[in-house]
Amino acid sequence: MENKNLTGYPSIDKPWLKYYSKESINAEIPKCSIYEAIRVNNEDNLDNVAFDFYGKRITYRELFKNIKLTAASLSALNIKKGDTVSVCMLNTPETIYLLYALNMIGAQANMLCPVSPLGELLHDVNLCNTKYMFTLDMFQDKILSIIKKTSIKKVIVADLKSSMSVVQRVGASIFRKVKNVPLVNDNRFISWKAFQSKKKKYRVSNNADNVAVILYTGGTTGGSKGVQLTNYSIVATAWQYINGSSDLDKKDTWAEVLPLFIAYGVSCALQIPLMIGMRILLRLPMSDSLEQLVKMKPNHIASVPNAWNELAKTGRELDLSFLVEPVTGGDTLPPSVEKKVNTYLKQQHCRYPLMNGYGMSEVCAAVSCNSKSVHKFGTVGTPFVKNVVAAFDIDTGMELKYDEEGELCILSPSMMRGYVNNPDETENVIRRHDDGKLWIHTGDLGFIDSDGFIHLCGRLKRYYVKYWQNGVKKVFCPDAERRLMNCPYIENCVIVPRIIGTEQLTYVFIIPADKAMSQKELIDKVHIFCENELGEVYRPDRILIIDSFPLTKVSKIDYRKLAEMILEEN
Repeated sequence: MENKNLTGYPSIDKPWLKYYSKESINAEIPKCSIYEAIRVNNEDNLDNVAFDFYGKRITYRELFKNIKLTAASLSALNIKKGDTVSVCMLNTPETIYLLYALNMIGAQANMLCPVSPLGELLHDVNLCNTKYMFTLDMFQDKILSIIKKTSIKKVIVADLKSSMSVVQRVGASIFRKVKNVPLVNDNRFISWKAFQSKKKKYRVSNNADNVAVILYTGGTTGGSKGVQLTNYSIVATAWQYINGSSDLDKKDTWAEVLPLFIAYGVSCALQIPLMIGMRILLRLPMSDSLEQLVKMKPNHIASVPNAWNELAKTGRELDLSFLVEPVTGGDTLPPSVEKKVNTYLKQQHCRYPLMNGYGMSEVCAAVSCNSKSVHKFGTVGTPFVKNVVAAFDIDTGMELKYDEEGELCILSPSMMRGYVNNPDETENVIRRHDDGKLWIHTGDLGFIDSDGFIHLCGRLKRYYVKYWQNGVKKVFCPDAERRLMNCPYIENCVIVPRIIGTEQLTYVFIIPADKAMSQKELIDKVHIFCENELGEVYRPDRILIIDSFPLTKVSKIDYRKLAEMILEEN
């Protein structure tokens, strides 16, 4: 990057560009579908392994053959360009064939979390009003219980174990407690095999502007939003990651352990290695601990901070010299945990520190990341080459200079189309600034330093995350508060998440309905209510009694003051 006089404003100076070559800065992002991006890049790579699913190896040649076969079967169901199909599956080869086959014909995949509560799953299905759903045998009963309240005409059911190797299939039945589930007795349900027995000629679509997938972010039924990601936005994320890294080789192995129904699972952990031509170690989401996973020696692993922390806590002697990219993100990474994990990685002969990144579903999950050559402890790295990240004053909306804390906003080619059927929330998140450009408002507090690194300071958005059912569940505080307000002993309450030591804890400040009740009695009664009436993710970790909430100068609840009160308690 050419030297120039700095203005002090990150969006103008773009100090992170000094880490990129002139060729990278001037290069253009491919304008194509996500299917076309992996097809073009693997024309000379067809006999190499695309993914390994519990011992069953599928080459790129077989991958493309199965995508085309699935596209022909979709066409036989009269699924065509512009249609939306619900995909309620896990990380299996069939899920990948289906995702890219839908993309190939110009349809979009409504990616659903199969372990969601019934109400949330029903909401996400009906939001897109889909007529067809694909699922796994183990989730049939769940789909059957809600199908009458949907527009679904057909449910195509894949067998979880059908794509495993014979040895692993036996092991799955005996050791993993995965039972054989017969097809339900309902004419709306058909097997994957029956689905693929019918074929029809299809027409290929390669429009970069088409929506490729819909993925869901945060909350339960009231708060869940469908994020529409286009072909261009997903390709842009993968292309930028590849363009800014020197550690990606088609001879490497990438571990896909995060679910395909989240933005990172599709745009990064799947699209990146397939565009490079790597071998993907395909595993059910979060089914293996990192300790188990590293024994298979993948070169690239992306997992949540807690998983890396748990690996470090084992203290096991492991040769991790094969690790090229130990990546993390999606949750708070306290400096103490980052230091502990880095010390452990170094002791186990890993050449690189933990590479913390940053993003959100609305920008395909990733806009920045640390790398081996561009790394700063305690940050979430520098923006990818075509991205701009800056902090803005919460009250005035003006951009802040280096090291000044405000709301982080993102300008990126990976920006979502918008939320499904939710224009108000779309306009709240995507806003036009004085520069005439559309920026994503993250709801995160932070700043950019003069080296171009992004520092996270907290959350403006009110939500917290819980580790739940082998994954990460984001819960909006207002949703949890509404549930708590059903307790007859609570007049009002506010939930404040806070990092204490290495843990994220949820504190609830309660104004009691009966001022004469002792604090101990009130806390005991609230605990009983939570145990009996609330799901695990909605139960607070700590209860604090308060007479009234502190207020800001505009008479709003001062959440920062409440957070300070928590620190005083500790």
